[in-house]
Amino acid sequence: MVKPVFLVAGASSGMGRETALKLGKGQAHVILAARRIGPLEETAEQIRQAGGSAEAMTFDGNDVQSVEALINRIETNHGQLDGAFNNIGHTFGDSPLHETPLERWQSALQINLSAVFYLMRAQVPLMLRNGGGRIVNNSSTGGLRGTRNMSDYSAGKWGVIGLTKSAALEYANENIIINVIAPGIIATEKFREIEQRIPEVFEKLQQETPIGRFGEMHEIAEVVDWLLREAPAYLAGTVIQVDGGRTA
Repeated sequence: MVKPVFLVAGASSGMGRETALKLGKGQAHVILAARRIGPLEETAEQIRQAGGSAEAMTFDGNDVQSVEALINRIETNHGQLDGAFNNIGHTFGDSPLHETPLERWQSALQINLSAVFYLMRAQVPLMLRNGGGRIVNNSSTGGLRGTRNMSDYSAGKWGVIGLTKSAALEYANENIIINVIAPGIIATEKFREIEQRIPEVFEKLQQETPIGRFGEMHEIAEVVDWLLREAPAYLAGTVIQVDGGRTA
């Protein structure tokens, strides 16, 4: 039996790393990709030590040629790509719109939106050649409503949802099923660092979350794993809100 090949783009830490570990527990070959090879190799080795199959590849989501080289390498090495989790995004600061530097605006749209487009643009042809596949993009609840003083980040994440829905319309009848998740506040490593600096802010945010707590990385991993492996194909072009009820 040929194992499915899954790509996690942005797998060096946080939700991407946790999702790679989750996918690695099943019958699949997991490709972990990001800019830093060290963390990727560590996680890939952890998957292999647990009996799974994984490898690390580097790429830069800001560079379309680097993205294309990543997918070409996957095709050369494995001949297939059955599923991808495009976990790309970053915040660059906060300020009112009129005080937002142009450089920050451009950087935010580049990594939060253009990088996802680059990945999908390279992934889809390989999936078409192999009869289909599944893609899950990572947006944010910031892509569902406005985000005060973070218009650059929010615009990029709104764009990811529009990109996902448009692509889902184009490729659903080609057996390429594309969905997007919109996580709320998830307790990643970066989150914990910020929480320690301004605990009062996060205490208020937690009180505003209907479930009464922040999300855990494994909860995102479980949703992505389900979407890539088991979700019905009729679920296409959908935004899955994983936010403890904040946007209900």
